[in-house]
Amino acid sequence: MYTPGVNRIEDPDLILDLMRRYSFATIVSVADGAPIATHLPILVEPGDPVTLYGHIARANSHWRSLAAGSNCLAIFAGPHGYISPRWYENAPSVPTWNYVSVHASGHSEVIEDEAQALDHLEKMISTFDPTLAEGQPESIDRAYLKRLLPGIAVFKITVDHIDAKAKLSQNKPEEDRLRVKEQCLTSTEPDYQAMGHMMS
Repeated sequence: MYTPGVNRIEDPDLILDLMRRYSFATIVSVADGAPIATHLPILVEPGDPVTLYGHIARANSHWRSLAAGSNCLAIFAGPHGYISPRWYENAPSVPTWNYVSVHASGHSEVIEDEAQALDHLEKMISTFDPTLAEGQPESIDRAYLKRLLPGIAVFKITVDHIDAKAKLSQNKPEEDRLRVKEQCLTSTEPDYQAMGHMMS
């Protein structure tokens, strides 16, 4: 990812927070010489290295590429939106698109151990639906989850490089940045509000 110094996010805690907050990632790898991508919720485990966990339907041939230990890329797309030149103090100006994104690359492997795979499914549920057990305990029953395992491949990605970028009008004069931030913060759109808070 092209990341000029002014747009680079260096804070590892902020990077992890972004990956967890925007955890529906695009996993990209190569199969038979062609790129292949799948959109999946991802669990992010801190550490050195950072490790990503997910699962994919075995009906999706992408899992074979992940099982082969290939290089792959996880793209975590954060808030984004069109920035109108009418928002700037200075004219003329061109329209642009502001955004936040994290690219994490590394090597993948499929987890074949049944207990580890079940642990992953339970952690996925507890992360994204922590009160499910209260209203529908049968959906988290371990025996039920075990019956799902033949249809999925649980995988992990050991991350060896992260690029994190926040393109938030840093190249503009202060008065223009303030006006863009104000437009974002007063928007009713969550992405614009999130960008405005990040600009603060």
